[in-house]
Amino acid sequence: MDGTVRRRLLDTHRENIEAVIDSAQTVARALPEEAVSESAAVSRPLGALLDKRDLHPELLAMLHTGAAALDESVAGTPVPAPPYLVVTGVGPVCRATLSDGRRLVVAFRLFDIDRRPVRYRFADPDAETCLDVRIR
Repeated sequence: MDGTVRRRLLDTHRENIEAVIDSAQTVARALPEEAVSESAAVSRPLGALLDKRDLHPELLAMLHTGAAALDESVAGTPVPAPPYLVVTGVGPVCRATLSDGRRLVVAFRLFDIDRRPVRYRFADPDAETCLDVRIR
């Protein structure tokens, strides 16, 4: 089921997924050369750039596409605003409740976290490797 949604999102929203990756790469290039250990050092500029590039509505539209792939709809009109779209230190996470009560979560893994010492670094993903879809 998750694979069906993931394939639909890649087929329908590839250009937007690649725009999100490009935004993360732009943020990564602007990070200081010393290790970045705070998630806000990544999430704040990434969120601002996604907003500037008007990608928030496109990310939320992915929830409708994912729901349609399951023959469901997103509960709530209009699509719920944040916290249903949140930008973390790893990347954006979109979440919606489906009409059948399950949750659809679409996450982008754009940055990796080294644990010792804590350090955020750009994962340099492509559309296939960054997209994580879960139905709960």
